[in-house]
Amino acid sequence: MSTSADGPFEGGGALQGAAELIADPQQHRFRKSLGVWHVVGLAMADVSPTMAVLLLTAGVVSLSGTFTIGACLLLSGIVVLIALCLGELSSRNPSAGGMYSIVRETLPAPIAWITLLNYVLQGVFIPASLTLGIAIFVKDLFPQLPIGNEVIALVALGGAGLIALTRVEVGAWTTAAMVVVEVAVLGLITIAALLNWNQNLVEVTMAPVHLVDGALIPVTFAVAITALAPAFNIINGYDAALGFSEEMHDGARTIGKAVVIAALLASILITVPFTAAVVAAPDLKEFLSSATPVVYSVEKALGPYAKAIVDIGVIIALFNGALSLIMYFARGVFATGRDRLWPAAVNARVGSLNNHGVPAWGVIALVIPAVPLLFVNQLDWLIIFSGTMITAVYFCIGLAALWSRIKDKTSPRPFRMPLWPLPALIVTLFTGFALAQQETQFIVGELVLAAVALMLFALSKAWSTRPTRGA
Repeated sequence: MSTSADGPFEGGGALQGAAELIADPQQHRFRKSLGVWHVVGLAMADVSPTMAVLLLTAGVVSLSGTFTIGACLLLSGIVVLIALCLGELSSRNPSAGGMYSIVRETLPAPIAWITLLNYVLQGVFIPASLTLGIAIFVKDLFPQLPIGNEVIALVALGGAGLIALTRVEVGAWTTAAMVVVEVAVLGLITIAALLNWNQNLVEVTMAPVHLVDGALIPVTFAVAITALAPAFNIINGYDAALGFSEEMHDGARTIGKAVVIAALLASILITVPFTAAVVAAPDLKEFLSSATPVVYSVEKALGPYAKAIVDIGVIIALFNGALSLIMYFARGVFATGRDRLWPAAVNARVGSLNNHGVPAWGVIALVIPAVPLLFVNQLDWLIIFSGTMITAVYFCIGLAALWSRIKDKTSPRPFRMPLWPLPALIVTLFTGFALAQQETQFIVGELVLAAVALMLFALSKAWSTRPTRGA
């Protein structure tokens, strides 16, 4: 371990310290050790399909009932279009900064700062909420366990952080193994649901109903529209592939393939099991009134062992998601230091790699501020607001995909989206519409976040020692 003035987290040997990294951003030394399926596995851990099916669908079901199937189908199409935009933009200049770097390379600096803040803060809020979820399900599995939820969450967060500090292959194989377990749990849920078919698939999909004052009522267009923004949180996380693009073999050519595969898998692994759970529900009223409707169907289908299976599956999914998120967003933090966005002392830390070739200070920058969130009671609000933040980022991605070809028609694009500009235009309009449908409190929160980002942009002019790209 280096004992240089740059601190204990800088790597030695073939790796460069922070000073060299920042002096020449093109000479960073991420190891090219990942293939397409490593990266897809990491992205799928971020998607966490088990968590999405068992937990995240519940909020949309409470709003739009069985139209949630339609919402997932519609969102699956949008997700693929977003992936096409991400694939083309990232193939031009693969970067650990993920969506922040894409926007920074294409759109004006103030928009890049707004994207950055919306992007990085998810790496603090979401792992904290996921590890608290782990505590809840551990206590449900072992109700006599004499340990507080905060302690369990802290141990889980620390474990995820420690794995994220090791060689990237360790995290990749760990998350891939847990994704296999998740898929097995989802497969069991799907098979059990199909063996207990109770509802007409065409009716629940094409003539959806929701529960109002204890009665099943047809879903109106107005109700369906209000479900689109929350549904955006269900199929999400496939963009994590971008954060590992610099560590891929021939990342410029293969990153587009990885993100599209991750988006397609996410859509299938979430939509199919959820649809199966709806058709397996013996009583739609009970299904729609349940706080965890999919769990209700699983318990009815699998009997007394269902609860333990669900608990174990969700615990694995939550830890997997937290680990993948920390690994992903730590690379985004690293990119900000490499891009010299902060004061020099901060850049020297977060813009460095440890002796495993991973951004250790980036991991620390996410885990430390996440710890206090384990002891507050507003995480539900933070989870929903995270959905607002990711929608805002995707809106900027749509704009970047539109502007990129207009701005620069000659640069090589190893991965080109088909039918441009249609995918980018649909993404921009859909995400803008989804943002407009959010509750006022979340729109206000997003405006406050944008104002803070613009303030940081102004301050960056004072502490910057060299102009940055796009500034």
